This record gives sequence, structure tokens and C-alpha cells, in this order.
Amino acid sequence: MKRLLICFLLLSLSIIIGCGTKLNDGGNDMTHKDVSFKTEDGIKIAGDLYEGEDRGIILLHMYTTTRQTWKDFAQELQKKGYSVLAIDFRGHGQSDLNYNGFSEEDFNNMLLDARAAKKFLGKSNNIVMGASIGANIALKFANEVDGVVALSPSFDYKGIKTKEDAKKINKKVLIIVSEEDMQSIDDSKELNKIISGSKLQVYNGKGHGIRMLDEETKELIFDWLVESGI
Repeated sequence: MKRLLICFLLLSLSIIIGCGTKLNDGGNDMTHKDVSFKTEDGIKIAGDLYEGEDRGIILLHMYTTTRQTWKDFAQELQKKGYSVLAIDFRGHGQSDLNYNGFSEEDFNNMLLDARAAKKFLGKSNNIVMGASIGANIALKFANEVDGVVALSPSFDYKGIKTKEDAKKINKKVLIIVSEEDMQSIDDSKELNKIISGSKLQVYNGKGHGIRMLDEETKELIFDWLVESGI
């Protein structure tokens, strides 16, 4: 009788664990796993991989932040079927180096991080989404992917310049900015004029970069992805 009771309890525990929404395993859970890979110049980049279908989305964070700022949005993209890779830029989070003391060349080399992320993700269709400094890298990376979502881009963040690159972009681009964002508003409007086929969404009172990512903004991005056929 005691043996039967123990077996019953063990079976019940197994069922409870198996039905849980998240299982922690060395820092991973059922929504994503921690990954790392090297850039062409030998820098280790840390990332969160949210596995989905053969449509890839690469997420590039703001200066001094980390990939964790994208977590909720990445999970929503995953639920819609996308494979998502959110990375820590070099010098940030769990990636190699430290952004303190970075030169303009160091910041521009973040483009290598985005390229390595695309290669690691290994999808045939790719969108890159960036916020603030990540938006500038995304625009410089635009012709290497199928489309770009740029939250609060600028002509120049930390020496990462976009104006000349924008003239050469031939991919679909969604630019999102808030009217009161003096750091980005004028440049975003000008970038929209320069980039052929881009779409500009100007909000009011939403702040800078990823801070704009409320339900309304996310819905705009989801709709744009569908409309763009990506």
C-alpha cells in the first residue's frame, strides 16, 4: 500500500512539472535559451534565442542597456511564429568588452555583431529591429536583410552615421519616433524622405527608443510585418 502511494505521488509530481509553463534549466526556459557566438573579429556575443519558424527577427538594444529589455516583445513575436534572436552588443551585458572608453570605431563595429547574429540565426527571411543606437546599426545593416524597424534613429549616435547609408537602402523600412524626442525627431523625418519606400510613424509623448514599445506601437509593428509580407 505504501509503495502504491509513493508511486502515485511521484506520478502526480511528474504530471505537474510536465504541465508547467516554464522550466528553468541552467538559465533557459521553455520560451528561449541562452546562446553565444563569435563575430568575424573574434568578439563573443551573448544572446537569447526564441525559436520559431523560418522567419527571423534580430533585436538590437539601446546604448548602455541589454537584450533583456526586449524580453516581453520577443516572446510576443515568438508566439506569432517568428524565430527571434535578441543580442547584447559588444561591450554590453554578457558580451565581450566594456563600452566605457569605446571609440567611434568600436561603436561602428557593432555592425559585426548584427552580421554574426544573422549568420547564427540562419533563417532565409530576416528582419532587424533596433532602438536608438540599435536603430542606427539596423539601418546600416538594412540591405543585408529583408526589412528594418527603427525606433528613434538618428543621423549620428556615437559616430554611427546613417545618412549616406540611407541613400542606398532598397529594402522595406519602418521608422517610429515620438514628436517630443529632440534627439531623433528631425533626423527620423529626414531619413524617411531619403529612404525609398520607407514608412514613418510619429507618436506623441512616448519617449525614446524602446520606451515607445507599448501595445499601440507593437500592433503597428505586427501589422507592418504582415503588410510587408515578411
